[in-house]
Amino acid sequence: MFKKSPLLLLIPVFVFSLILFGTDIYAQKFPKPVGCVNDFAGVLDEGSKSRMTMLIAALKEKTGAEIAVVTVETTEPRAFEEYSVELASEWGIGKAGEDTGVLILLAMKERKVRIEVGYGLEGVIPDGLAGEIRDKSILPDLRSGNYGSGLLKGVQAVSGIIAKEYDVDLGSYNTNEARKYTSSATAGLIRLIIIIIFMFLFVGGRFLIWPLMFMGGASRRGFYGGGFGSGGSSFGGGFSGFGGGGFGGGGASGSF
Repeated sequence: MFKKSPLLLLIPVFVFSLILFGTDIYAQKFPKPVGCVNDFAGVLDEGSKSRMTMLIAALKEKTGAEIAVVTVETTEPRAFEEYSVELASEWGIGKAGEDTGVLILLAMKERKVRIEVGYGLEGVIPDGLAGEIRDKSILPDLRSGNYGSGLLKGVQAVSGIIAKEYDVDLGSYNTNEARKYTSSATAGLIRLIIIIIFMFLFVGGRFLIWPLMFMGGASRRGFYGGGFGSGGSSFGGGFSGFGGGGFGGGGASGSF
């Protein structure tokens, strides 16, 4: 009689183990957050890291929104965009129930950067605006090797836009970086005012209520070009993890 090798008996056990635990093992390859700025690739200067940390803390205190900055050597074996949304979801960046989180991810081997936007901020930072921030604020410095400066400018732009949406003042932590993205919105406001004046003078004041309704909505979204006051407060305390926000793949990626 043919005798089965004991090793053959282990094959079904091995296959079953892969099916049962393979997904969990794969999911555990994400690094654990050590703060709001996570320089796993070791490419950021201390000055930029410190300024990003203070600004992100100020934004969280004033709005509840959370920004995480992450640098990694590579996202392999995952694709870059897949890694980004899964990492953001795994960490739960953003306020739970409101999903107000943003991940700015830099991968050195892939030479890519991505702004990953949580569900609750997709109306504030839609894909097109995320792409503008990527192109105007982040990529120029990344391409010249100034990784800390590029990511800092990205954080400044994102935080400034969110702060304006929530109508809060970030004080001395804020910069004018967000103003780069107000030109089209300002032009739209000017056009809207002209339309209102035209309708009032030539069509009749009874139609004025409709553009005013739209104008009211516009003041809530997009027109974040107003000034921020000086001054501010210090933000202390250790990192205690993110809030549990969710992500669905909104944002923009780019190569440098």
